[in-house]
Amino acid sequence: MKKSFIVLFLLCFGTVLCAQNHTLIDNVNVWDGTSDRLQKNVRVLIADNLILNLGENLTAPEGAVVIDGKGHTLIPGLSDVHVHLSATMSDKETRNEAHWMYTSIRTAKAAENFLMLGFTTVRDLGGPVFGIKRAVDEGLIPGPRIYPSGAYISQTSGHGDFRSANEPSVELSGGQMHPADVLGWSFVVDGVPEVLKAARENLRQGATQLKVMAGGGIASDFDPIHSVQFTAEELEAAVQAAADWDTYVAVHIYESKGAIRALNAGVKCLDHGHLLNEETIKLIKEKDAWLVPQAFWTETPASFWVPGQDKIPEALNKKIQPVLEGTDTVFKLARKYDINVAFGSDAYGDLGYESYALKEFTTRTKWYSPLDILKQATSENARLLSLSGKINPYMEGKLGVIAAGAYADLLIYEGNPLEDLEIIAHPKKNLKLIMKDGKIYKNELPKN
Repeated sequence: MKKSFIVLFLLCFGTVLCAQNHTLIDNVNVWDGTSDRLQKNVRVLIADNLILNLGENLTAPEGAVVIDGKGHTLIPGLSDVHVHLSATMSDKETRNEAHWMYTSIRTAKAAENFLMLGFTTVRDLGGPVFGIKRAVDEGLIPGPRIYPSGAYISQTSGHGDFRSANEPSVELSGGQMHPADVLGWSFVVDGVPEVLKAARENLRQGATQLKVMAGGGIASDFDPIHSVQFTAEELEAAVQAAADWDTYVAVHIYESKGAIRALNAGVKCLDHGHLLNEETIKLIKEKDAWLVPQAFWTETPASFWVPGQDKIPEALNKKIQPVLEGTDTVFKLARKYDINVAFGSDAYGDLGYESYALKEFTTRTKWYSPLDILKQATSENARLLSLSGKINPYMEGKLGVIAAGAYADLLIYEGNPLEDLEIIAHPKKNLKLIMKDGKIYKNELPKN
């Protein structure tokens, strides 16, 4: 009886194995996302969308697709944990001029652009991307895995309050929500009950984390950078709503006062933070929270901030300059105290601006080694994304690593990016293969 059971098990296992689609990547030097060096001359075996194994002497199952890596470097797919896929036009165009379907198509194109740069996973920190995420997950359009936040949660006059100067408050005037906000761009709310309602609405729509505006911003007209937004009680309400879904809150913030308030309220992720002081960095360490700063902003032309312009208007420049000047300090403090630092570019604007995300790699070398930065953009980002807990939409495999049981999100580069991040920065030349979820989106490896 026991022998018959074993035979039956082996037959069933063999049937399942044969039913899978296998790919064997041969002749590659592998960086697994966590190690300090490459594994030379390795084979990686993939079944459907997951990595089965890697090693030197793996054998391809019958019928497997075999890819010769030509001795190049294989690394995990990159991730960017601060993007806005739907923000491909000015706020004025998006809110008042563009049809929602046109905006959606541009969003889909932005998602594809990120994927073709090597980003197989992104965290979207504000905007209506739930439909795009579904389309990507169903294979209708190419794009990275998306962790959506849904609508920005902003106080009146906060960084997510995009009303024009003459546009009245919905609450004060008794009017209707702006059509763009109905589509899920921003919730302008005040007081604990309204914050809870906005948080819960985003979670209902499928948010994997919440994005709350906790301080002044550059792209908003009526809030100074130094402004502190939302009371402690309001922030605590958002944190509680997120925790009830087993997830977390990320906040937009530059200054220390608002950051400390957010951290004490239970916020787990501070995005930007260019003006944080040493006390705040120590508190991030104490709370085991995360910082997502941007480095490449210090090397961008005026046209990044004001498309089509070669000079930044004085009023806007007054907001930008302190942020740029604080960048070096915050990166030095982050490294000094060895806090959790994630890779997030906030590279958005016109289509094509996604490539600025690659400049984040090379600019961070002022403070971190190429290895450190690659870890931030792979396995470290995966740790941050895992804070979405039980509502994490991608739990079938591991993210950000090359290991048995990990998602088959893989990139092959000609050259060694662990030594030179310029290789990452020029994907048209150096990125030879893009695989996401076991599917190949680019293959420029020479055929045998």
